[in-house]
Amino acid sequence: MRDFPVFGTRSRRREPPGLTVDDEVAARLIWIPAFVDLCCDPGYPGFPVRETPESLAVSARAGGFCDLVLSPRVDPVVDTPEHLSRLGGALNGVRLHYAAALTVGLRGEELTETGLLRRAGAVVLSDGGGPVADTVVLRNALEYASGFGVPVLIRPADPALDTVGVVHDSLLATRLGLRGNHAASEEIGVGRAIALCRATGATVHLTHLGSARGVLLLAAARAEGLPISGSTPARNLVLDERALDDGRYDSRLRLHPPLRSREDRHALIEAVRAGTIWVAADHQPRAPEEKDHEFERAVPGSAGLRSAFAATLSALGDLSSTVQALSSGPGSLVGVAPGALALVDPEGAFEVRAERSLPPDALQGRPLRGVVHAVAVG
Repeated sequence: MRDFPVFGTRSRRREPPGLTVDDEVAARLIWIPAFVDLCCDPGYPGFPVRETPESLAVSARAGGFCDLVLSPRVDPVVDTPEHLSRLGGALNGVRLHYAAALTVGLRGEELTETGLLRRAGAVVLSDGGGPVADTVVLRNALEYASGFGVPVLIRPADPALDTVGVVHDSLLATRLGLRGNHAASEEIGVGRAIALCRATGATVHLTHLGSARGVLLLAAARAEGLPISGSTPARNLVLDERALDDGRYDSRLRLHPPLRSREDRHALIEAVRAGTIWVAADHQPRAPEEKDHEFERAVPGSAGLRSAFAATLSALGDLSSTVQALSSGPGSLVGVAPGALALVDPEGAFEVRAERSLPPDALQGRPLRGVVHAVAVG
């Protein structure tokens, strides 16, 4: 056994107590840039049963994340500069950045004060994971965002189709007796977002991509030179609809948008490898009482910070592509300054274990590869 310092040998800081690992593991450890999550929705303030600041920091550091962009979907919604100015910028070594609401109350009706929110510290504007139904409102929001140089996060979906179904619309859904949500919803949403990006010149980032057709549309738009990017949840790289085909109706897999087909998952992996899309932890913790229901009644969402690195590395099999997808790409969108590092073992076996103090993860119990041993900021 030997001690491996938590801060690298080039750090001029006083080192904290060392990390003890055996020689075989120590030989595999490597420093890489720490990760940036664009889609962190912990639900606080307002939903303390889902997440606490302490458990969020623990999950982030355990997963190698030192920068989190927090969703405006809290209570009250982050839609005023006064609210934004009261929020903290760090949490136990994790740097917090904020997405402000695109519309007042995230209701999709009245625009927020884009310029004032930008000056108050918002790194992006966001629809909070719920598609803006009124295309005129969305167009106007993107036009204002373009004028102030602030990126906009959009989950692409047709507002009407988005509310239909709880699993991917397929033969499996029919066999399971569950209502299907068709991938056409995402395809329509991506097409609308691309058209409005072209019309306004706004910088747009599409979140929660899960379909092959959505990725193809995005790739064409990027080839055209439009300022548009996209990301997929890390779990979508290792899970598809077949994870539900065991008769258990596991409510941890109640996600929205739902897991798509195997072909869609393979398309997502290739798109990440090609640099067409990035990867998000999509951290949406849920309390046990929100998940302990029949599948259709369970609240959609899952924790994701602890497992995102291992899921991405396991799917891609390449550390360089993983760093680009989880760190370099997302960081470039929100202007995160370099300096945070994660100490990882790319070959180590990893499994998300249930912990009473931390929210459940859809990847819990699934064997993955890639272990985060420590993070360092500064």
